[in-house]
Amino acid sequence: MDFYQDQVDMITVYIEEAHAADECRICYNQPKSDNDRIHIANDFIKTTEYRIPLLIDPVSENNPFSQVYSPWPIRFYVIDHMKKFSYIAQPIQGSFPLELIKNALNEAIQ
Repeated sequence: MDFYQDQVDMITVYIEEAHAADECRICYNQPKSDNDRIHIANDFIKTTEYRIPLLIDPVSENNPFSQVYSPWPIRFYVIDHMKKFSYIAQPIQGSFPLELIKNALNEAIQ
């Protein structure tokens, strides 16, 4: 199965930047507005040809996804067709086993 094929129920959430250019050495300054974050998200979509819908965590509302789910330092969440978390990745010995994330995604799309 093509991972991206017919994935209308899948979404991605773009949250706060961990290492923006004004905090570290990457391409963008820390967004100060929703439009800044939308611009960065659109660049990502165009550059990577990303095809899963991407939501942003709005700066204007004090990053509610980040406030509720504390996705730091790095977390992967899989939300199933019932709009419930079916998987929340936790680091194992300082990294994330991508096989576990892949399996959780495969389960969510079946």
